[in-house]
Amino acid sequence: MFTKPLSSDLPSTIDEAVRILLDDLRLRDRTQLGSMTAEDLNLINKVVGLQITWDFRLWSGNGLLLHACLNAMEDTGKEYADPTMAIVHSMWKKLQETHVLRLVK
Repeated sequence: MFTKPLSSDLPSTIDEAVRILLDDLRLRDRTQLGSMTAEDLNLINKVVGLQITWDFRLWSGNGLLLHACLNAMEDTGKEYADPTMAIVHSMWKKLQETHVLRLVK
C-alpha cells in the first residue's frame, strides 16, 4: 500500500491514520473512493484492512490507535466490526466532503 516505509512515528488517532493514507493515494483513487457508497466500504476494507493493520501495527504495539478504532466502532453500534473499518470509514467521509465529482452547470 505504501510506497515508502513508515517512520517510527505511528499514528495514534484515526485522523492521523487517514492523513497518512490520503497522502499516499493518487487523485484518481481519492475520487473513486469518495464516489463509492457506504455499502462498498466493506469490500474496500477487505482489500486494504490487513495492510492497514500491518502498516499501523494495530495488533502489535499501537494501542492508542487500536483503542481509538474500537471506541469509534462502539460509538456506531458496530463494536463487533474490524477496527480498520473505522479508519476506512473516516477516510471515506473525508473524501465525501472533498473529492466527489459534482455536476457543474
